[in-house]
Amino acid sequence: MESRFFITEDIKEHKKGRDILNILKNYSIVSSEAEFLKILKEKKSGFEKEKGYFLFTVKKGRFLKSYHLDENFQKIKEEYYLSYENNCPFNCVYCYLRDYYSHGACIFYVNTEDMFHELDKHTGKNEMISCGIVNDSLVFDNITNISHDLINYFKNRKDLILEFRTKSKNIKGLLNEAVYKNIFVSFTFSPEEVIREYEFMTASLEERITAAKKLQEHGYDIGIRIDPVINIKNRKNAYTDLIKKLMTSLETKKIRDIGLGSLRYTKGLKNKVLLERKTDLFYNELITGIDGKERYFKGIRIQMYDEIIKEIRKYGDFDIYLGMEEEYIWKKVLK
Repeated sequence: MESRFFITEDIKEHKKGRDILNILKNYSIVSSEAEFLKILKEKKSGFEKEKGYFLFTVKKGRFLKSYHLDENFQKIKEEYYLSYENNCPFNCVYCYLRDYYSHGACIFYVNTEDMFHELDKHTGKNEMISCGIVNDSLVFDNITNISHDLINYFKNRKDLILEFRTKSKNIKGLLNEAVYKNIFVSFTFSPEEVIREYEFMTASLEERITAAKKLQEHGYDIGIRIDPVINIKNRKNAYTDLIKKLMTSLETKKIRDIGLGSLRYTKGLKNKVLLERKTDLFYNELITGIDGKERYFKGIRIQMYDEIIKEIRKYGDFDIYLGMEEEYIWKKVLK
């Protein structure tokens, strides 16, 4: 039987690589990341099936990346992110990684000591560094144990804030760790209708809420991410019900912040998705924005944000921010 796990030999030179090899029972060896990607291409299986493949290798470039934001958009909290892992096994139709990477496979870079050396040189000023921008930070944690390494490092970096971001329920590793004020966990929450239609293979809404609640009970603050908001049928009721479930299930005093964003995508992403599946996601009142991405007309976006924010504020005064929006949108809905 063909293994879906691949490694390069040089991972044996790194402790993280050796630890992972003690867990993996069956794997194939390739000479390089380039060879692995060539094998994927020759299979001609498509992006979605490529998600079943995983490479462990050594990264040659930088781990710490600054978050690219169009100059016309208001500054967001996630100023930096870590790229120790590319892609995730979840199959969200709207995910920008479909167009960001040339493949759907997951790649984990085992030379994490180089990542921490790089972070040593980064002078923090209470900046947020996110894990989960180009991957899901927890879904493979039972194999990589990366949450332990990250917490062990960031607990001594009070000048930085670490965010784990996920759609997973795989929180066992986090529950085994001590809690620190500068480290928190964010879940992307969506109405069950959105999860069912557009977030394939992810944890259910109830599973995400249960995981978030357990983490709060352990001591973690939780970030709520409702991004993207999608203009589905019965939208107002669906998102009202979502907010009600979150606010009545979670401890509101341990909600660190709430990030909202609306559906946005490149034309390249749309074309790639439609080659592999039928979806109604892209058929709505959309316009090309200043960043070249398609998104809902501003009137629809303002109305969606307004509905959600009004519902949130019924439960308290929270730190709310928007993702990838112009300043006038912020002023309009966060007044």
